Amino acid sequence: MITYNNPYTQKIYALLIPLIGDFMARSVLKTQTAKLGLTEEKLAKKDLPNLAEGIRKGLMVFIGSDGSKQVSKKIETIT
Repeated sequence: MITYNNPYTQKIYALLIPLIGDFMARSVLKTQTAKLGLTEEKLAKKDLPNLAEGIRKGLMVFIGSDGSKQVSKKIETIT
């Protein structure tokens, strides 16, 4: 397990671990933040909707459409 200094990233990571495991959770965060032109530590509240959408699309293969939508909604509402 890893600990992120960014609270948004840490909360998303904690949300993803039970679903896809540590390695995949870290990979998803790295890939999806990079697609937004960010790093995991530069993620801001305003970036959460776009990040949530990218993660939703990627998770559909692993947890299905309904599960990925639920995760996406949780990410969008992180405070």
